[in-house]
Amino acid sequence: MKLLRSMNSFIVKLFIIPLLSGVLYSCQKTDPLTEPSLTDVKKGTDNSLSKAKDENADFVHQWYRLMARLQISNPSGAPPINFRSFAYIGVGLFESVQPGIRGGSSFAPKLYQMPAMPKPDRSKDYLWSASANAAMASMFKLFLTGATGLTEANRTTVDSMESANYVHFHTLASDAVLQRSRDFGRSIAMAIYNWSTTDNFTFASVGWVPPVFPGSWVPTSTPPAIAGAYLGNSRPFLKYSLTALAPPIPVPYSAAASSQFHQEATEVYELGGTTTATAANEATARWWADAFASGLAYPAPYHLLFIATNLLENHHAGLWRTAEVYAKTGIGMKDGAIITFRSKFHYNLIRPITYIRQNINPTWSPILATPPYPEYTSGLVGFFGPVLQVLIKEFGDVPVTDNIYNGRLPNRSYPHLSVLLKEASDSRIYGGLHYRFTQDMSIEMAKVLGNEIARIRVVGPEYE
Repeated sequence: MKLLRSMNSFIVKLFIIPLLSGVLYSCQKTDPLTEPSLTDVKKGTDNSLSKAKDENADFVHQWYRLMARLQISNPSGAPPINFRSFAYIGVGLFESVQPGIRGGSSFAPKLYQMPAMPKPDRSKDYLWSASANAAMASMFKLFLTGATGLTEANRTTVDSMESANYVHFHTLASDAVLQRSRDFGRSIAMAIYNWSTTDNFTFASVGWVPPVFPGSWVPTSTPPAIAGAYLGNSRPFLKYSLTALAPPIPVPYSAAASSQFHQEATEVYELGGTTTATAANEATARWWADAFASGLAYPAPYHLLFIATNLLENHHAGLWRTAEVYAKTGIGMKDGAIITFRSKFHYNLIRPITYIRQNINPTWSPILATPPYPEYTSGLVGFFGPVLQVLIKEFGDVPVTDNIYNGRLPNRSYPHLSVLLKEASDSRIYGGLHYRFTQDMSIEMAKVLGNEIARIRVVGPEYE
């Protein structure tokens, strides 16, 4: 019992105080209990859903920050797996509040093979914050499983967070409204999870045989490992992503010292080697790879989520806008991975470590460990680029501070989101993993995908 009281006290101090301030802020603007029902809204007798937009999103941000803290000490799974999970979680978050958005619509008709989502009882009231709270707790437990997912202790903390939020939502709604909202959120979570099980996602490569040709990729690990060969066949969120592929490699392969390809490799050799990289470049490589000591580095996709969360908080986004941004950035994470890995195994380009050891210096080693898949295009930019383009379309190319390691490592500030993306892209050159032409092409591809996602309309202008 002492342990239980202690844990509950910890939860209250860590999460409820910030949440309560958000609830009080929400109450200053509107009280959902005093608003007419959805039936009245359908009759056009009031503007309650326009007011309901002011439901506060602080608790959503607290959820994402909690998950980052819970998983910082856990071994990280492959980034594409984690990005996929949070992609579905983002879409599910939006669907759990979508019926309350005036002028809003489900993603279901707009995403590839997405089934219709459960519907609320429009004759009754809901507190959409409570729906989102329940959906997120359920989805975290459904998606973050296995050896690199949530531990039993983590799952207990998730349950405690959900319960603590539920208790404080009593300041906004009755038991009946809260229970109805919670049940709806959980039904959305299960529908999203069931849909996810049919996406043909796998990071395995059993049976795939690397083609051999001049400049072809060969596994660089010992023993040789291959990952993600079939990821490009996974079902994407967008029809656009079903066949999207990187343009042909812009620099022809050549082992000749006079060739452009050799010059590109020489740049990686000079900037990204363990004995040649500057301290500043190495620090940048490790920052964007989250390559630090165990217990310090956040696993994917929390670095991206921190950036999105900071922007949402800085712009005082309400629940509706917050849910839409998390959904659209999630779509970028998943479809970016699909297009990237389809391109990687289509072109099967040699990694810098192999080229440099064959043609420049046989003892050279990169700052970062080379992953077990081909070089072209860039995985990091494939994940980050579409997400940052979505954020640029949403907020503008605004200044941003990356404070994910606040208090442990110096924050990094950028005059524009696009400058942040450029540094993240360059970090892979500094890490010894990619050629510059690959990074430049990957940024252009990411912009195209990000723009495709940004064009999806699921809300009207009413919440602006």
